[in-house]
Amino acid sequence: MARRGRAETDREAASGEPAVPGSEIAAAADGGHAAPGWLRLGRDGRLTAYASCAEGLVRWTESAPGSDLWHGPDLFPVEGWTGRFTITQDSNGFVWFAATRHRDGAPEGREFVIAAQYQTSRPLSDWRVVGNPFPPGDASAPAPGTPVVLADGAGSLHYFVTRFGVGVRARTQQADGTWAAWADHELKWVRGAVVPTVRSGGRVGFLAPFRGGAVQLGQEKPGEGAFAWLGRMEAEAAEGTYSSVETSPGVATHFWRAPADGTVVACRPQENGAVTTGGFMSLGGAGGVGPVGAVRTPVNGYDCTVLLQRGAEGYPEIAAYPTQGEQYGAWWAPVGDRCAGLPAVALDARGSVTIAMIDTDGGLRIARQDLMAEGLAFGAWRCVG
Repeated sequence: MARRGRAETDREAASGEPAVPGSEIAAAADGGHAAPGWLRLGRDGRLTAYASCAEGLVRWTESAPGSDLWHGPDLFPVEGWTGRFTITQDSNGFVWFAATRHRDGAPEGREFVIAAQYQTSRPLSDWRVVGNPFPPGDASAPAPGTPVVLADGAGSLHYFVTRFGVGVRARTQQADGTWAAWADHELKWVRGAVVPTVRSGGRVGFLAPFRGGAVQLGQEKPGEGAFAWLGRMEAEAAEGTYSSVETSPGVATHFWRAPADGTVVACRPQENGAVTTGGFMSLGGAGGVGPVGAVRTPVNGYDCTVLLQRGAEGYPEIAAYPTQGEQYGAWWAPVGDRCAGLPAVALDARGSVTIAMIDTDGGLRIARQDLMAEGLAFGAWRCVG
């Protein structure tokens, strides 16, 4: 697929073609087009950052594991690109993208599509049409939301699409490449895209938010297209702020924001089908926006959960606390300059916590944990693309 950028990524040499306009990247990020988890570690130990602009998908790639030299931004144009996409990564390290694009003749003028990056720094595959599970509806009804793709430990992909008032529908692609028919998970009052949850043994699941809480569903074993009911949380949550991380084998901790002041709230419900109405723990971060990013890493020898948010003043803010020790609280500290959209966090090849942000000029900035320092300390921010 043709694309233009500051680096010819498949040869890892400068292309000499025009750079991607940074203003477009910053505008897309501020417009809510950043995918959750947009910083990813490849099997070869290199990090890759993904963003959106008016013409398609944008990518930056580390030149070597842990390097401050990055290639990009590279643009992968997508005809009819709507700007919003989601990411997952399978056990082979393949990165999968789910998105929509405008297309004449498609139901309501849009198609649901999927593409893959099979190796770090290599070109993307062609975008394949997954189909549309919803018949044309009332033009005044909400359009289907951004699709979400999940990869389980058996090599299956699960492609989810939501539509308020209709529900959640999904197709499963088995490891041999065959697609099943669309399955209807109902949940007609779902609000926004489903939120991925990862469970032990390669099982995946999701949260389906509704007004006043979220429903949990998950696989009994990898490879299944069926997702069993795991319970329901009753909680007031700001729309579009759920995220989740596995904090012990088979146990996920979910995060969201209180509508009143944006405070981060954590909950670790039991998967017994019960309705969870309590056990919510406040972690501060008032005034922040969007879902928090979360990773687990040792800090001073203790298993800790590290959270990253865009704070009230538009700066990245970070907090850490002993994993599953929310009762000890979390203290948020600003790191870096004002960013466009949500920052991202991941572990690099050395296990160093790495923070990424799009700056207000559309450039990529990176800061890494100083593994030699006490506590959770970071080196200087570097503009890498």
